Amino acid sequence: MIILGNHALLKKLVAGLEADKKDYQVIDLYKDKFNPVMQTAELARYQSGTTTDPIVQKYINCIKETDQLILIFPIWWYSCPAGLKGFFDKVLLNNVAFYDDGEGVKPMLNVKNTVIFSTTEQTTEGIYSHAHDCFRNQIATTLADVGCQSIQWHNLGQISSLTQEERVQFLTESYSKIK
Repeated sequence: MIILGNHALLKKLVAGLEADKKDYQVIDLYKDKFNPVMQTAELARYQSGTTTDPIVQKYINCIKETDQLILIFPIWWYSCPAGLKGFFDKVLLNNVAFYDDGEGVKPMLNVKNTVIFSTTEQTTEGIYSHAHDCFRNQIATTLADVGCQSIQWHNLGQISSLTQEERVQFLTESYSKIK
């Protein structure tokens, strides 16, 4: 299991995993000082599915071995943060996460369960309708194309105007969504 993301939610999920004695690995893109920008040398290696970046190689090894992926991130300007987009670009490589046999993308990962937690300033319904659900479709399609299955998405909307009780309720209910 790999978890990326928000610290309050991350702490809640990790506490549940530890209480249940489950194996997990946390990828913290900020703590790792992950550079999401695809450099020229990395782009040249993209089709071969190789990297010279040890952090990216660590992430590749993790994602190839996991059976559950949990993503936690805010929605900024109707999309995921650049760090997560860069993670997709640098880690979900050709011949690592997918291959193209000339008839379309074929998945190479076998992630049985994928859970996405996001936060937004707008209401959940408002951001979905205003952005025509483009960010969810883009991310879910990308994940499905590489072999992530059973994709669930849970958004906490209007994050700045929620009461403490509403935030706590979301956190409390979160662990049951990854089981």
